[in-house]
Formats: sequence, structure tokens, C-alpha cells
Amino acid sequence: MLLLTGKIKSYNPQNAFGFITQDSGEDDLFFFKNAFPEDQYGTIQIGSPVEYVVVQGQKGSQAAKAHVTDK
Repeated sequence: MLLLTGKIKSYNPQNAFGFITQDSGEDDLFFFKNAFPEDQYGTIQIGSPVEYVVVQGQKGSQAAKAHVTDK
């Protein structure tokens, strides 16, 4: 499984979703908070570097199996 990289562009903890700016230059990618491990919920901050995979959600591509990195 190839992990992609990017940074958190926006995140709304009340609604539990946000967007990732992809390092590849592709369009920003939607994510739900539960794309991250539960122990990382508090580390989802704007500008945080992340790794993830892309899956097809009900309304298009979204991030899954994501985690905040220290890169």
C-alpha cells in the first residue's frame, strides 16, 4: 500500500472533518476524523504533516488510514 503525503489544510473538530493539501499537487482531499487512529484525534492540527491512502467515499475521493507524522 502506497502512502501519500500532505498537510492538514483545515479541520473542524465540531463537525469532525477537514481537508488535506496533497504534496502531489492534486486537489485538496476531504477526510473524516475517524480516518485517523483514535489516539491521534488531538494531534489533527492545521499544518500537521500526514500520510494517508485515498479511497472512494459516497461523494468522491477521501483520505483513509491516515496518521500524523513528525516529518
